[in-house]
Amino acid sequence: METTTYLSEIMGSYMLGIVISIGMGLIIGLEREYDKLKKEEGFAGIRTFPIVTILGFVIGSLSNSFSVWFPIATLVAFILFLGFRQFSKSNSTYSNELTTDLALITTFVLGLMVSGELYREAVATAVIITTLLSLKTRFNSVVSNITAEELSAFIKFTIIALLILPFLPNKDLGPNSLLNPFEIGSVIVIVSFLNFIGYFLVKFVGSKKGILLTALLGGLISSTAVAWSYAAKSKEFPELSRKYSAGIILASAIMFPRLALLIFIFNSALIPSIAIPFAILTFICLGTVLVLVNNQTNTPDSNIKLGNPLNLVNAIGFGVIYIVIRFAIFYGKSYFGEDGLYYTALIAGLADTDAITISMAKLSQTSGNNSTATAVIITAILSNTVVKLGISLINGSKETRKLISICFGGIIILGVLYVLFG
Repeated sequence: METTTYLSEIMGSYMLGIVISIGMGLIIGLEREYDKLKKEEGFAGIRTFPIVTILGFVIGSLSNSFSVWFPIATLVAFILFLGFRQFSKSNSTYSNELTTDLALITTFVLGLMVSGELYREAVATAVIITTLLSLKTRFNSVVSNITAEELSAFIKFTIIALLILPFLPNKDLGPNSLLNPFEIGSVIVIVSFLNFIGYFLVKFVGSKKGILLTALLGGLISSTAVAWSYAAKSKEFPELSRKYSAGIILASAIMFPRLALLIFIFNSALIPSIAIPFAILTFICLGTVLVLVNNQTNTPDSNIKLGNPLNLVNAIGFGVIYIVIRFAIFYGKSYFGEDGLYYTALIAGLADTDAITISMAKLSQTSGNNSTATAVIITAILSNTVVKLGISLINGSKETRKLISICFGGIIILGVLYVLFG
């Protein structure tokens, strides 16, 4: 028996609705009361919002006795009441109270939802509204620190994700039906979204919190970029080589859960096959990080040049890479059998691991050969690890070259053994 059904039998459906309405009104009203105290102004708080929610519930309950138009007419009257109330207010006061007015209207609607026994939906909506209201200061802080380039990138991403992607044809086209415009667009949007989130995490959280946190969040964007930046910094500050080496390894460790997320999105059935090797490689990286940061206390500035959060040229370039890899996988397997997949992975891993991972996840979805897909993905990771090892050897300090060689060398050896005998 569901909890709401049980409570309804004990309290009665009407009293249950009243209690839920009061609860929702209180959580929203508490936030508005706190905001009102900070500004020393306002008209609705911890008493008004529960009353409005109860009013909405009562009106909704009475619609069965009167008419379905009764709640609509009452809602319109309530909106007009709030509107007329603003005629006597100055423009600044109206601007400050507009959010509260909208919250009151929404709270009234929540009461109507409760009268329709949409309990979970109403409570979830109330929580979301309260969260949005309480984050005003944080939102203002974030918006004030956004550059024109970042705003432009956000607008471009919204256009691509919401206005272009839904209208792409979702059907297989081209040679051997390897081109699906909607599928290719989805891949670009998903990977761009992950990079977008990673960019702003680094900007607003990581860049001021030290080497390791920056590396952790920077790995969401590109572990190769972190390796390039930190290797150079280790040569500039050789006394901090251990910590910069730990940052390079930590950024690489984030690559595994990031790729696992992509695999889960495109083919969750591959997760059991990939889980053990990914877990082992992640454990090696994290274990090495713990050893390197032991007794390290210095935390200098560690900003990474993030570039553009959404470079359309790079986004389209990733789509091109994805298409090329799909063709390479198809024809490589056709002419060289499974060996062709490994050749493709070695080449693809030099530049990027996301595209080959997504391609193999989708290929295994149709072929059902999860073990081969796992081995090919590991091969691409090994290729990418060799690139980061090379970067560290070229740009890094003497100690960084030594530490990264030990860790990444171990990963490469284990990975090769898994591909050959796994």
